[in-house]
Order: sequence, then structure tokens, then C-alpha cells
Amino acid sequence: MKPLACTLAVMLACPTIAASAAESLPDAACTARAGEDAAARMAGIRAPVAAAIAGLDNAKVTLASPSLASGAITYIGIAPNFAEQLDKVCVLGYFELVRNREALTLPLVVDSIEVVKGVNPHDEGQGQGQVQASTRIYFRVPRIEDFGSAQDRRPLWKFWDRDQSLHLKIAAFAYADGARGRLYFGRDLPVTVSHKGASSVAALLFAGFFYLVAGAAMVPAARASLAAERREHPDQRGKAGRWRWRGGWRRLLPWNITGANGQASLSQLQMLVFTLIVSTLLFYQWLRTGLLQELSTDLLYLIGISTAGTAASQVATAIRKNLDPATYQYAQRLGWFTAPIAEAEGKGRPSGLLLTNKRFDIYKFQMLVFTCVIAAYVIASGANELGNIQISATLLTLMGMSQGAYVGGRAAVDQLTPLQDQLRGMQALQQRYRACTDPRVSEELRRQFRLAATQAGAMFGTMFGRVLPPWMLEMPPDADMDGEAIPLAEAAP
Repeated sequence: MKPLACTLAVMLACPTIAASAAESLPDAACTARAGEDAAARMAGIRAPVAAAIAGLDNAKVTLASPSLASGAITYIGIAPNFAEQLDKVCVLGYFELVRNREALTLPLVVDSIEVVKGVNPHDEGQGQGQVQASTRIYFRVPRIEDFGSAQDRRPLWKFWDRDQSLHLKIAAFAYADGARGRLYFGRDLPVTVSHKGASSVAALLFAGFFYLVAGAAMVPAARASLAAERREHPDQRGKAGRWRWRGGWRRLLPWNITGANGQASLSQLQMLVFTLIVSTLLFYQWLRTGLLQELSTDLLYLIGISTAGTAASQVATAIRKNLDPATYQYAQRLGWFTAPIAEAEGKGRPSGLLLTNKRFDIYKFQMLVFTCVIAAYVIASGANELGNIQISATLLTLMGMSQGAYVGGRAAVDQLTPLQDQLRGMQALQQRYRACTDPRVSEELRRQFRLAATQAGAMFGTMFGRVLPPWMLEMPPDADMDGEAIPLAEAAP
């Protein structure tokens, strides 16, 4: 009889014990972790989130960007701040995607919650906005592939159709002693999730298109070159197509796009690389988030250094072209400034990026190494956010010093003085030829003039981008005529 009474007492006490145990257990939905089974988590999330969405609150909920980047961490902002103690907040939510009339869901994975303070732009009291606290809930955006099974995934070649519109259903509650308390807010937010692969492919197409646009600038010169080849080789017109395609590929090489008259320019190549990298990353982030991100101050400094170096290099090149008036007038009389402009035929060499006057230039090598290192760093760091790219002040200083040494080296290379000396020598030979009466001496003077003109023509063509035909290197025909002597250019002091 006694054992039966004990069993009955235990049976009567079991419901009370079970109820007490249930009250002491923490809320399963609020204590769930990212690694737990999604189906089990969703079972405890749907009902409280639906009730919160149906309720009323005065919270203003905003997304960080119009489009959410899949696989990345973003946030939603809630104003005003709804809780002072963030460890006593329970955030529940899930993503819902409707596919083939079936609702596919994934639980919201909250990364962190923080309170931020900022000026309310709508408050105009006393001309200044008041500081207002708001809450940011950081979470990881799911990938489209995470919804459904592998059979439902789209093929890779349909990359442009991979961005999806879905709903983020989210709510926040007070949480204390293992149980949810009062409701803070509840929202059903329509969102767009961008696909990383689609954005990457589109960004690569963007970079390729504008690189081809830069290469297309070489087309007019290439057509003129092809026409000249046809005139020089009328018996090989059938090979014109092969020449055109071969020349077209050469024009797309980077040292030909940024070079002038077949001379590779490292400063212009650097500017081309940084421009394409930054613009492509901006385009990529716009596809991912729907916003044009701000550039970090360090990145602006880097672009400024590159731009200033290119401009200074152009100025240094222009300064080295200033012939003295008398020599300039003599070159005009020779007709050298009427010679055809050298077409950029894509015959530049990559070695030109590191050579100056056919000798290895350590300043160019230094700038090329730093350019490659920084370009790789910007690509790796800017894929997430351009506004947070940080380049050390030491590296920026080294980049500026490298640019300065490169520009100074270009300015120090003096090709002007040898050209002017050579032209003065040609003037002297021409005057001697006019005064000479011995045919044998005249022929020797013509030969010496041709040799001097060949050397001067090579320097002149490099500096002024002209191609001097052979007849311009001969003694001028008017040298045989009697007339006023050509004034000899005064030697530079």
C-alpha cells in the first residue's frame, strides 16, 4: 500500500514539476545559435515574429543600402534607440524567398548589436541638430544558393538573373531571466540580395569595355599606318587583313595604349591602372549595394600622387622641347615640322617601361614595384569597402618620393642641347657648301651634312613625334642657289 501511495504522489507532482521546469528553461528562439539546425530554429521564430509585425510601434527602421550584398555583413538602423542594455535584447528574424509558389526561409544570423549617436538632420532647432542615439543590428546576408536544394540553382551562364527579391521579417524583444518581454519593433522589409558572382562578372566586363575604349583611340593612327603600308607594298594587298589584325592586337598592349609614338610611359600606365582599378571597384560596389561608396582619404592621396606625377612628367617633357629661336627657325626652313606625325603603330616594347635612353632606369623600376604592390592591395581591400582602405603614411611617402625621382630623372635627361648643337653644325656645313666651288669638296660636304642630319633627325623625331622622310635629310636644294646667307644660330652660353 505504501509503494502505491508513493507512486500516486509522484504522478500528481509531475505536472507541477514539469511546469516549473518549463518556466525555468530559457527561450529556445532567443538562445539559438548560428550552427543549430535551421528547421528547428524556424519553428520557434515564425509565430513571435508574425505577432510582432502585426503589432504597432513607433520605431523607424532603415536599411544600410538599397541592395544587400550576399555573404557580407550589413546592418539595419532603428531610431530612436530602443534599449540601453543590449545584452537584454532578443532579436528574431528570417529571410523568406518565394520560388515556384513555395516559401523558402532562412533564419536571420545576427552578428552584433550596437548603439550609435548622430545628429538628427530633421531637427533644425537653433540652427543645429540634436544628437540622437539609434541602434544598429548587424547581420549576415544569406546567399541565394542557400535557399532550396542544388536542383533549384540557376546555371552559371544565367549570371545576370541571379539577383533576387525577398522579404526580411525581423522583430526585437526585451529579454530577461530566460524569457521574452515587451515588443520593441517588428517589420516585414522587402529587400534585394545581389549575387557576388554576377556583380564580379559585370565589373570585369566594365573594366574590359573601358580598356578597349582606351585601345580604340589608336585606331585612326593604325588606319593611317595601314594605308602607308598599302602604298609602299601594292603587290601585297592580300596581306593587308593579316597586318590589320596583328597591328590591332599590338595596339591593345598597355605600354602601347599609354605610350606616345611607340615610347612606353610608366607614369601614364600607372594612372591608367589606378583609374581602372578604382572605377571598377566603385562599379562593383554599386552593383552589390546600390550605392556609390565614398573613397578613403588614403586612396584619394594615392590617386593625387599618380595624377601629379603624370602632369609633372608632361611638363618636364614640354620644357625639354623649347629650341632657341634661331635653331627653331632653321628647323622650320628645313621643313622638319611639316614631316608626318609618327603614328602609334603598337610597336612599343615593355622594356621601355624600365629604360631611359636604352639604359636601365632604377627610378622607373622603383615606381613600377610600388605600383604593383599598391594595386594588388587596393584590389584585395576594396572588394569589401572602398571607404575603409588604409595605406600607411610611409608607403604613400615612398610613392611620392618615387614619383619625384622619376619626374626629376625625366627632366634631367637633356636631349635638347645635343639636338641644337647638331642643327648648328648642319647650318655651318650648309653655309660652307654654298661658298664652296670645288665639286669634290661640295660632295664631301653633302655627305657630312647627310650624316649630321640623320643623327639630328633621330633626336628630332623622338622629341617632337615626327617621322622624317629620307629626302628631308639631304642638303636643301636652295643651297645651290645664290642668295642671302643663312644666319648661323648663336651658340648657347
